[in-house]
Amino acid sequence: MKTLVFLIVLLFFTQVAMAQITITSITLNGNLKTQNDIILRELSFEENKSYSNDDLTKRIEKSKENLVNLKLFNFVEINKNEIQGSAQITVDVIERWYILPYPIFEISERNFNAWWEEFAANDYSDFSRLNYGVFLNWENFRGRNELIQLKIRKGFKEHYLLAYDVPYFNKNKTIGINTSLGFFRRKKTYYNTDNNSLKYFESDNFNSIDYDLNTEIVYRNNIHQKHKIKFTYLTSTVSDSIIILNPNYLGNSNTTADLFNISYVLEHEKRDYSIYPLHGYALSFEIKKYFSYSTNVHHSELLTKAEKHIELFNRLYLGSSFKTKYSTKGNQPYFIQKALGYEDYVRGYEYYVVDGQSYWLSKTAIKCALIEKTNFEIPYVKMKQFKKSHYSLYLGVFSDLGYVLNEQPENTLNNSLLWGKGIALDYVTYYDKLLRIEYSINRLGEKAVFLHFSSPF
Repeated sequence: MKTLVFLIVLLFFTQVAMAQITITSITLNGNLKTQNDIILRELSFEENKSYSNDDLTKRIEKSKENLVNLKLFNFVEINKNEIQGSAQITVDVIERWYILPYPIFEISERNFNAWWEEFAANDYSDFSRLNYGVFLNWENFRGRNELIQLKIRKGFKEHYLLAYDVPYFNKNKTIGINTSLGFFRRKKTYYNTDNNSLKYFESDNFNSIDYDLNTEIVYRNNIHQKHKIKFTYLTSTVSDSIIILNPNYLGNSNTTADLFNISYVLEHEKRDYSIYPLHGYALSFEIKKYFSYSTNVHHSELLTKAEKHIELFNRLYLGSSFKTKYSTKGNQPYFIQKALGYEDYVRGYEYYVVDGQSYWLSKTAIKCALIEKTNFEIPYVKMKQFKKSHYSLYLGVFSDLGYVLNEQPENTLNNSLLWGKGIALDYVTYYDKLLRIEYSINRLGEKAVFLHFSSPF
C-alpha cells in the first residue's frame, strides 16, 4: 500500500514538472533608456514558446544573471504570472546612471601596498606616483549598450584615451566591434627587474612614449559564448638612457619599435555575477601572434583560463581558477615579458614582480556569507539610479599557487613554486564596487595585510 501511494505521488509531481507552460507575453518595465531588444537578447525564453515548469524556472534565473552581467542595471527582477498553462512574464529593471564624468586621483602602481611601501620609504612626502585628470564613461550610449570613453590623465603616467564599443551592429545582434586609440608618456619608466623589484629611470623630460591602436571584432553566436578577433598596433619610443640600461627593453638596441599582434579569443561565460561570482563557471582561450618590422619579435602566445564557483552548503561557497600562459621560442622584449605581479599575482607576493615567458596560476578560496545580499534605500537621495543600493560581506580563506618559467632567470622567484595563503574579508556593493582586505602569508614566511579592489580570480 505504501509503495502504491509513493508511486501515485511520484507520478503526480512528474506530470506537474512535465506540464508545458506557454509564454503569452513579455513585459519590460523600468528601461527608460535601454532599448527593448537589448534586454530581450539576454532572455533564455521567448514569447509564444512552451517550456516545462522546472525548465522555465531555470531559464528565468539564468536570464536574470545575463541581465545583471550586462552591467546596465542596479537591480533586475523577473516574475511570472501563471494562469491555466500560460504565463505572463514581467521584467523589472532599475537602470544605472550611464554618463559618469569623474575626476581621476589614483596611485600609479601595481597595487596599493606597493605604492604605500614606496611612499613610506620617501618619508610620506613623495606624491610623484599619483595620477590626476578626468575620465568620461558614457555607458549605454543611445540605449544600445554602446560605450564611449574619453580619458585625460596627467601625473606620473600620462594617458590619453578615446574608445568606442559597439556590441551589435547587424540585424541578428551577433556581431560587434570595439576600437580604441591610446597615448602614454612617462617621465619615470621601469626598465628592468632586479631582485624581483622594478627598476625605474627618471628624467626631467618624457623618456617613454607609446601609441597604441586596438580593434576587436566580436561574434556572439549565443548568449553565453563569444568569439573575438583582435588587432593591436603599438609604437614605442624610449630615451637612449633606457636602452643603455637595458638593451633588450624593446627587443633590440634601437630607441623605437613597432609591434603588431593578432589574436583569436573564445570566451564561454556562465557565472551568476562576473564581478563577484558565487555560482557557475567561465572558460577562455586565446592564441596570439606577434609581428614586428623593426625588431626580431615573432613569437606566439597561448593563454587559457578556467574558473568554477559552487555553493557547498547554505552560505558557504567554493571558488577556484586556473590560468596559464605559454610562449613559443623567440626573442621577447623586456616590456612584454609580464607574468606575475601585475594584473595576475599570487596573493602574498604583491610586493614582487616575477617576469618570464610562460607561467601558470592557481587560485582557490572558501568563503562564508556573513551578510548575504541586502537591499536598502539611501535616505534623502531622490535619483532612483542611486537611491536603492545593496551590499554583502564575505569572510574566507584562500590558497594560491604559481610558477613562472624564465629561460634566462635573473631573479630568485623565477622557476620556483610560489605559494600564498591567508584570510580575506570581501565587501561587495552596487555599481560593481568591491573592497577586499586580505591577510596573507607567503612561502618566504612574510606576512602582510593587502587591499584590493577587484575580484581575486
